[in-house]
This record gives sequence, C-alpha cells and structure tokens, in this order.
Amino acid sequence: MTLKKSLAGIFAGLALVFGATITDARANEIRSNTYYCAQLNGNWNTFVNTPRGRVDLINWVRTYSDEWTPKNRCIVVSQRFQRFLDNGTLKYIRTGIVNNQPVLCVANTRGGECPNNNVLITLKPGTNPETVLIKLIDFRRTVGGQTIVLSENDSGFYNDGDFYVDMEKFLEKAAISQ
Repeated sequence: MTLKKSLAGIFAGLALVFGATITDARANEIRSNTYYCAQLNGNWNTFVNTPRGRVDLINWVRTYSDEWTPKNRCIVVSQRFQRFLDNGTLKYIRTGIVNNQPVLCVANTRGGECPNNNVLITLKPGTNPETVLIKLIDFRRTVGGQTIVLSENDSGFYNDGDFYVDMEKFLEKAAISQ
C-alpha cells in the first residue's frame, strides 16, 4: 500500500511538472509578437500580432526601385523584424547611416549603435530618417492625438541627439486594428 501511495505521489508530481511546463510554454507563445506582410485594401503592409491584437506598422506605398517594390520591401522588412525579434535583439529602433544611405536599424541597447548587419529599412538618399521613424511610430495613434512630451518612460526618446524607439513600450501602447 505504501508503494502504491509513493508511486501515485511521484506520478502526480510529474504530471504537475509537465503540466506547468506546457502551460508556461503556451503562455510564452501567446505573449510573443509575430511580424508579417500582407495586403490590406490593395496595399502591402507590415503588421505585428501582439497579445493585445494586430498593430498596423507600415503601409508600403512608394516604390524604392524596380527591385524594391512595395510588395518586396514589405516581405523583406517584415522578415527582418521577425528575425531580430526571434534573435532577441529587437529592443530599440534608431536612425543611422549605413553605406552612405539613411537607414532605420535595430540597436540592442538604449543609446546603442547602428551596425551594418542591423538594418531594418534603407531609405532613399536625402531622406531624413528621424522624420521617417517618427512617422513610423506615429505617436498620435498611441496618445489619442494629444501633444506629447518625450520623457524617459515614453516609447520614443532622444539619446545624445539621436532618436530611438523602445519597441516593447511602443507595442504596449500602439492602437490595435479592428
């Protein structure tokens, strides 16, 4: 009888451990974001599914070159967002210059650099990347059209004169699509 109780206790403990592991894995899966490209109303868009719902991130309307159509840019940039997220490096987006062209890139740390291998989006020469980044996050959709003051707790901030976006904070506040 004691052996049966011991075995029952062991199995109950194992079931609890495995159940907690499965539940924790599902919770992490639900909490994670997914970036993807899809058409909406005839336009190519980069979206991100968050635990709160879908965020419309980029509406690709301009052709960069014959090779870089809105569809191609949408696919490639959405894949880059997802790759940086999967690698655990999609912390901050900032502006920079890579190969003498303005870019939006991923910085691993607050105030981090813009290395060549972290480019998200290459912009046309002469484009102000800060203006593009501010339009990308469109603060009006996160604060209901009110004037904002950028502080350390906001998703957008300046560090040594460079503009950064904290992606986690941004996605926590971004408007959800219907």
